[in-house]
Amino acid sequence: MYTVKKHQLLDWAIVAIVWTFSACVSAQPLEEINLQAEADTVIATISLSGTVSNVHHSPANKGLILEILLDIQHEGSANDSWVDNDVRKSPPSTLIPSFTIKTNLKNLQPKLVIEFSREAEYTVSKGSDGRSILVSIKIDKTEAGDVSALADLPEIRPLPEAALPPATDPDETLIKFNRENNQQAQALMIFGRKNLAGYYYLTAVDTFNQLLLLPQNDYTQDAQEWIGVARERAGQLGKARQEYESYLQLYPKGIAYARVKIRLSKLGSNAVQPSVAAARSPVKKQENQTQAFGSLSMYYYTGASKIDTVSTFGNTLNQSTFSAIDQSALITSADATARFTSEEFDNRIVFRDTAYSNFLPGQTGKNKLNAAYIDVKNKLSGYSARLGRQTSNGGGVLGRYDGATVGLATNSSARVNLVAGQLSDYTLGSKPEFFGTSLDMGLFTLYAINQTVDGVLDRRAVGTEIHYFQPTRTAFAVLDYDISYALINTAMFQGTISPSAETTYNLLLDHRKSPYVSTRNALYGSMATSVQELLQIMSESQLRALAVARTGSTNLAQLGVSQQVSEKLQVAGDVRVSNFEGLPASGTTLLSGQLAEVPSTDNEWATSIQLIGNSLLSDREVSVLSLSYIKNPMYRGLSAYIYDQRILNEKWSLNISLQLYKQETDTGTTSTRVMPNLRVSYQMRQQLNLELEAGIEASHSDSVLQSSEIRRQFLSFGFRWDF
Repeated sequence: MYTVKKHQLLDWAIVAIVWTFSACVSAQPLEEINLQAEADTVIATISLSGTVSNVHHSPANKGLILEILLDIQHEGSANDSWVDNDVRKSPPSTLIPSFTIKTNLKNLQPKLVIEFSREAEYTVSKGSDGRSILVSIKIDKTEAGDVSALADLPEIRPLPEAALPPATDPDETLIKFNRENNQQAQALMIFGRKNLAGYYYLTAVDTFNQLLLLPQNDYTQDAQEWIGVARERAGQLGKARQEYESYLQLYPKGIAYARVKIRLSKLGSNAVQPSVAAARSPVKKQENQTQAFGSLSMYYYTGASKIDTVSTFGNTLNQSTFSAIDQSALITSADATARFTSEEFDNRIVFRDTAYSNFLPGQTGKNKLNAAYIDVKNKLSGYSARLGRQTSNGGGVLGRYDGATVGLATNSSARVNLVAGQLSDYTLGSKPEFFGTSLDMGLFTLYAINQTVDGVLDRRAVGTEIHYFQPTRTAFAVLDYDISYALINTAMFQGTISPSAETTYNLLLDHRKSPYVSTRNALYGSMATSVQELLQIMSESQLRALAVARTGSTNLAQLGVSQQVSEKLQVAGDVRVSNFEGLPASGTTLLSGQLAEVPSTDNEWATSIQLIGNSLLSDREVSVLSLSYIKNPMYRGLSAYIYDQRILNEKWSLNISLQLYKQETDTGTTSTRVMPNLRVSYQMRQQLNLELEAGIEASHSDSVLQSSEIRRQFLSFGFRWDF
């Protein structure tokens, strides 16, 4: 980590904005990592560029290596596939071990691999927005020094069972009132916590005030404590003293009583016996801080293939061989963040870019700018703004875009957001422009979005997102409805429930257009490069009808469970069923494209089970055995995946994997594939990591008239420098 001068932030901002509008992008799965200190833990929020489900991890709560297995739910864009081997370094912190996160998506089970600089204790859960993973890491006080025991954010207790009134015959009306009162209070506690975490202290004060105006409930006592905390952080020290003193008078018993007395004493006052000396002691203000951190990496990839084919035509046997170097590329990635924090602001400049140099004859390289934005957040006034290339985090925006988003917390415990820009991901024809608004209200987000391309309406949608998060249960739901096409783009629900610390159940129900319905979908299969070209041969209503005809629909249902069998072994499995709703024949001219009908598919069933071991053969090791079976009307597939990652010592780590796959079709074709892979990492210095990866893919296919052998070798090596 380096410290930069304040005037350098402006220079970085200019560079970021210039780059924003001069390069193309790819779908980087890892967006950013934020750290938030609590009582004795630091919560690392890993933000992703898409929604995920079915999250389970190993080891359970301690280790040098943490593997998080997940399923990816893409947002419906035609070009939203994730890039593999994306790496992020944790922001600087003296409270917890540093760590790196790397995606491993090319295997049968996508996952995030987190490597800590020293052994860490943690818990893992999905974020309430469905697009993040929360890793709560226990603070190592031997490394951190003197850490305050006071909680930084309130703990939201689960809703209690409906209490019966003190009467012989239960009053159902009163039971219902108590339940609804608690539900409203809990929602306000969640929103207050969210604003405290986002440094919107005045909004948090207003939120806890609203809760205290409700009839007495199970969250009133907590709100009385945390309105004092919110006022203290907002700089309202006199009012914070009054809130703490009120708490001590109202609730003179319990663990929180001592905690509130400590808070009050640190303000320089004591409700029981005021101290004049303490009252005159100044409150220490947060010092202005400027940090810069990130990484630079360069990896070279090479690969060669050989194909041997034997075919029979009549009585003649034909043999052929083809071999070639199919990959030779250098990939350079840069990731930099400059952050400036003060009593009032938490601002940052973020830049992430990847350059592809292709050395194959006749091929060209390209540059992909993933992020380049300025982010401004006012802790006291509750407003925020982000300008530049960025990835949407909901609100109806589909993918990465160049533009601006602004937000303002209101006095009604809500947050209003405005967004406008131009999509920057790869799209057919011109890049769409859009504007929209969203309203965050506790558990709910409502949004509306309008999108045009070449002056023609491309997408006009309204939707809602529902976020529910508790330590033992979570839920995330999305409904996106295009009011111009009168079609549902997405109706999705995913939820988890953990009846015990060892068992977790998860459910996913998903219906979506693929890709999202938009006027640009008419370009699929067309020789035209813009909707304006198609409008020369058809009306706008015909163009929109063609777009609908070329928009597919998918349905997916998945039920999974994970069970911690022992301290070293976890079992996880799921069953899923999916299908694709067919497309009619479309297009009547060469320009519009003449596409044949795509029939609907019958249900495809898939079953998988994973055995996840921790330190089975050595102390610093994670092992995975995964078995999957797929069946649909066209073929049957059986796959196995064996993976082992271990840290040999402080310098060396080793990754070994083996994939096996066998498929049989109804036409009599059988195919097999074997893929062994080896990856070695060497930590040359504290901030410099060297890596080499090598693998082989051997495939064999047999049909009635032909058999083929494919052998491919691939190699990559390079370095990553963290600063």
